[in-house]
Amino acid sequence: MDLKQETDELTMLLVGKTVRHVRRFRPGEVLIEFTDGTRFIADAHDAIECSVTGPNSN
Repeated sequence: MDLKQETDELTMLLVGKTVRHVRRFRPGEVLIEFTDGTRFIADAHDAIECSVTGPNSN
């Protein structure tokens, strides 16, 4: 699967969901749990840097 197709599929799976909480258990891992029980996990061999932009990112 190419990156564009993977991005499109992830967008379709996650659009409209409400985040319950975000957790980081290790430097290379991010877990986002949604109110409906869906969990999104990003895992990398090296550390993941998080960046948030937008009107509520302070």
